[in-house]
Amino acid sequence: MSMGFNRTQLLLVGGLVLTAGGLGWFGLNGLAERQMEAEALAERMGNPALAALLSQSGGINRATRDAAEIQKLGKDLQRDLPIVSWIQATQKLAGDGKDWAKDPGKWKDQLILIQSQLQKDAKADQVKLSPEFYLGLDGFRQKSPTTDEVPELALHLSVAERLVRRLLEARRVKEQYPTVCEVVTLSGPGSDQEKAGQRELSPLPKPGGKPGAPDFGTERKSFKMEIRCSPEVLYEYVKLLAGDPALLLVTDFQLTNEKQSFPLRSEIAKKFAQVPPAGAEASLEEKTDDKKLLEILAGEEALNVILGIDFVAWKGPEEPKAAVAPAVAP
Repeated sequence: MSMGFNRTQLLLVGGLVLTAGGLGWFGLNGLAERQMEAEALAERMGNPALAALLSQSGGINRATRDAAEIQKLGKDLQRDLPIVSWIQATQKLAGDGKDWAKDPGKWKDQLILIQSQLQKDAKADQVKLSPEFYLGLDGFRQKSPTTDEVPELALHLSVAERLVRRLLEARRVKEQYPTVCEVVTLSGPGSDQEKAGQRELSPLPKPGGKPGAPDFGTERKSFKMEIRCSPEVLYEYVKLLAGDPALLLVTDFQLTNEKQSFPLRSEIAKKFAQVPPAGAEASLEEKTDDKKLLEILAGEEALNVILGIDFVAWKGPEEPKAAVAPAVAP
């Protein structure tokens, strides 16, 4: 039973989880309305009937106003929501333009490189990673993916690395008591090829269903992490996920304490009575005489946490094809 995770901290962590998921949800809904407005105007600008409009009296002025409105809506979207950041983060995590996001052999090399580097960095930040930890891509230890599988696996690899690195960053926060920190398991879309672990968001409606409007694609990639850490690290980790440039939504949150009850008085007495062997210097764990009672009761205990995290892959709009004005007879 952890005394380090008090009611206030629990409420703060819960609030961050709601913020991480809630703001993303309301943001998606609000953005859909804005996108519908932008698409309607862009569709008009890309419609072949634009040529007829320009030939009418005042048509040029109307087209100019529509173009200005599209620019204004674009600025509003950038100001109201970090959509540009989401699009850029998706492109980066997907490895746009990178060979390792297209070639099976180079993807496998990238996986080995990232796995090896994470092992070194985790040790430096005192985060425990099993030597067998493979970012949820264990099925590709002995084989390489097909060319068609690479784009999906490239995104899994990048997002999984980011989730782990955010935990390494959170581990650097000051703790009340030194506590073990560990990534127990991590899984995602590439962990089970039969159940990809992804679900598409409801497509945004296109006004009138006419061709020529920009296509805003959004797709969720679901990940699941099991970690052990202190309350302080957990709080910092959720905060980092909520503030990440990529759109990461905490969709599930389960927390349990390692200790479900206080130790017996006899066990506590033994801890205080422990004496190091004669002639041997006491280790940090053996210096219990210097410890406070609260530290013995509640310290050195990790929280077991299961997090469901959705990465929303946000694709930018495709530019509508420009209308070709018909030839005007002289």
